Amino acid sequence: MPYTSIREAADEIHSGIITPTELVLETLEQIDATDGEIQAFVTVIHEQALQDADQAERELRTGLYRSPLHGIPIAIKDLIAIKGIPTTASSKVLAENIASEDAMVVEQLRKAGAIIIGTTNTFEFAYGPYAPPTRNPWDHTRTTGGSSGGSAAAVASGMTLGAIGTDTGGSIRIPAACCGITGLKPTYGRVSCHGVIPLSWSLDHVGPLARSAEDCAIIFDAIAKYDPRDPNSVSGPPSRPASTLIEGAEGRGPLSLQGLRLGVPQDAFVDPLDPEVRLAWKAACRVLEEEGVELINVELPRPTMDLYRTIQKPEATLAHIQKGWYPAHGELYTDLVRTRLQEGGRITAVDYLSAQHERRIFASSLRSLMQRVDALVLPTVPTPAIPLDQAGKTVEIEGQTEDAAAAYLRITMPFNLTGLPTVAFPAGFNAMGLPIGLQVAGRPFEEATVLRIVHAYQQMTDWHQRPLSTRTDQNA
Repeated sequence: MPYTSIREAADEIHSGIITPTELVLETLEQIDATDGEIQAFVTVIHEQALQDADQAERELRTGLYRSPLHGIPIAIKDLIAIKGIPTTASSKVLAENIASEDAMVVEQLRKAGAIIIGTTNTFEFAYGPYAPPTRNPWDHTRTTGGSSGGSAAAVASGMTLGAIGTDTGGSIRIPAACCGITGLKPTYGRVSCHGVIPLSWSLDHVGPLARSAEDCAIIFDAIAKYDPRDPNSVSGPPSRPASTLIEGAEGRGPLSLQGLRLGVPQDAFVDPLDPEVRLAWKAACRVLEEEGVELINVELPRPTMDLYRTIQKPEATLAHIQKGWYPAHGELYTDLVRTRLQEGGRITAVDYLSAQHERRIFASSLRSLMQRVDALVLPTVPTPAIPLDQAGKTVEIEGQTEDAAAAYLRITMPFNLTGLPTVAFPAGFNAMGLPIGLQVAGRPFEEATVLRIVHAYQQMTDWHQRPLSTRTDQNA
């Protein structure tokens, strides 16, 4: 079970080889055996998961087959409401908070027949690109990235077949890269944020993490739906990425990338960049080119971290004020998050509006560039997972020293500013056996295109299938 794909498990459930109850029991056993070391989970929902699995079995016996997620265990980031379960955002501020209803994404998963297995660790209120205390399954001394690090580690270590995370500046894609799995940040508004504790309303996204693009597509099929309860929800064109991956597009085979134009940004957009990450990026481009992609060099404008923070910080502070958490319970926050909320309160309306104006100019220039290409391919983070004790400090890349959090965010956050769909995926390992991640970004509502590109790549490589048993001795 630990390294089975959602597609494989769904086929076995549908054919009667395994039952949902057997699959959930295996999942719970894997959590019991593994999570003491990894610490991915906050709450494991034992009894309810088994009851839901039994219900799924009864439905399947009557001929009711909801979707490929019917009977599949899914983990939920501890930022997303599950009725009757603590939703704490990994913070003392919400230590006693019990959700009164399911978030929209949980509702949709239940309708698809998925089994909610538990909640996963995040940085406090998702306010950072790490996820303490969760450890990287590939090397327990390394960070998982974040803030959806618990979700990513749970998938990578075989404790769940899929998970849900959130992404405000890269928080699905960064842990996907660090943990060697696949993660999708959909188009802004494509998946409802109703029932999700907000970080930054104009930057927040909800999306899946899984072993492969196909598995992410299966989850995305279930959760992408317009929701009037979310004022930022959008009703995009009908999209069935999983079906597209299987059947192919426009009469071509499912793996064909013939005719697609893939933009490769200039080095200045990603630099400084770890040399092994650069080699993996170039190697992946060659693989995609061999499959029929036309590679086109493009010049991307590079937004600054100041631009991103000037939007994100005051929105976060406002969200906490509106919820009544800050400053009323200021003493319960960690020092770092309290400081960031204080900083957000000091940013003026003029500076915030100026940043939003600059953001619109950047988004417009990127949309114009995307008329020339179908998607972009570039690294996710500039270096493989850094040591846990280095998170939140500085990191040296190609002889340049920069803030580690800023380094992790600088290649991912442009696609939060623009709201473009982006898939992170594994594309190799460095000499220390740590995963290397890339990302493909596409046009609005074209999740099917970016997933198809990554799916085709994953049919020609096996990076996403490497089990943890391939860790080098120094990482074991």
